[in-house]
Amino acid sequence: TEIDLEAEGCYRTVGVWETDESLKALCDGMNSRREKSLRYVFGETGETLSGETIASWITGASDGKITLDQEKAAAFVRGLAEKYDTAGTARTVNKIAGGQAQITGPYGWKIDQAKETAALIELIQSGSPWQDGAAAADREPIYSQTAASRTGADWGSTYVEVDLGNQYVYMVKDGQVVWEAPCVTGNVSKDYTTPAGIYSLTYKEKDRILRGKKQADGTYEYESHVDYWMPFNGGIGLHDASWRGKFGGTIYRTNGSHGCVNLPPAKAAALYELVYKGIPVLCTP
Repeated sequence: TEIDLEAEGCYRTVGVWETDESLKALCDGMNSRREKSLRYVFGETGETLSGETIASWITGASDGKITLDQEKAAAFVRGLAEKYDTAGTARTVNKIAGGQAQITGPYGWKIDQAKETAALIELIQSGSPWQDGAAAADREPIYSQTAASRTGADWGSTYVEVDLGNQYVYMVKDGQVVWEAPCVTGNVSKDYTTPAGIYSLTYKEKDRILRGKKQADGTYEYESHVDYWMPFNGGIGLHDASWRGKFGGTIYRTNGSHGCVNLPPAKAAALYELVYKGIPVLCTP
């Protein structure tokens, strides 16, 4: 018994041959990635993604496009974040009054790992970073959060320092103290202590009523009108406190606020004109 396999359609018809120009271009493109490099820039330092590493990520091609191992690309970006992200990490602050303090907080640099991984894969596939045959290219990652500086302290040279230990607030502009005032922070005896940390001003607003927790009868724990409201840590912020006759010293230990930073009215008015949304706020112990 005989059967004609060709006549029966048992063979798959070859659609692409080694002479196909698009196939050769794709092959050349994959091979060329070995000769390329991508340098991620972080201020005055950087991290290089070598051509050898890029080539090791290539898994083949699909529909005329280079395919990559996404897990390896994601791991590389994750490594960058672990090394160069500052948000949530401990940082050392040189206090205006002297000495140093180590604090942490949400302010700082933070790479958007998902978006940067997707962008990196697309860049490698397209070859767009290496224009005009260049072998190297620079890149800044996509951030979900940025800070003032990549050189030195990431809060830069313009910021507000709330010195919790000395009960004093400073406004620093371009490295120089341009405003200062005594304050009263969270009542320690009632466990309202203002948390140390690195934050940023959420916004600023005039003529605001501050309210405490809503109670069972529908009233609030407290209601206080302020002329100048400058929050930086959830419901904690800087504001005027016209009901106080004294500021500074040890008042905060037994007669402090609910967590906010109370300021003399005239001083709060002046600070309000100096600060802006996003300015770093350092609460130092």
